[in-house]
Amino acid sequence: MVFLDSNLFLVDRFFPRDVAYSANRAFLDRLDAIDGVVPLVTLLELCGAASFRLNEAETERWLHDFASVYPVRILDPFGAGMDPAIAWLGSWIDDLSRYTARKMTFGDAVIAREADRYGATAIVTWNVKDFRGRTVVPAIRPHQFRFEGA
Repeated sequence: MVFLDSNLFLVDRFFPRDVAYSANRAFLDRLDAIDGVVPLVTLLELCGAASFRLNEAETERWLHDFASVYPVRILDPFGAGMDPAIAWLGSWIDDLSRYTARKMTFGDAVIAREADRYGATAIVTWNVKDFRGRTVVPAIRPHQFRFEGA
């Protein structure tokens, strides 16, 4: 399982002239070869950022049908059978506060917390420095990722 940072999708959709675009696109073209995941909260953050540049229909498509745009799994924040939701939310906030205390943004804290919790093999991001020393999961750039059999 590989956690994917929202910036990968923002670069792909909105910054085709970015110096990292080609490497980013090459990575995203191979997403179907890995178990790429995005936490639901990260998807919400992504849609919020994208909403400034997408029309309402496109934003809705990203929110409700993101896996048809990119071959990824959206993780259920409640996990398998975790009830009640209020207990989960309290625990989740406690966990996130431990990550944000490591000088992380909210979005990065969500990614790091979920990647640690699910035992991810990598976090793929352009902002490696934001994760270094703050999670046990290695943070790498898209062009550093090694696909199976490649």
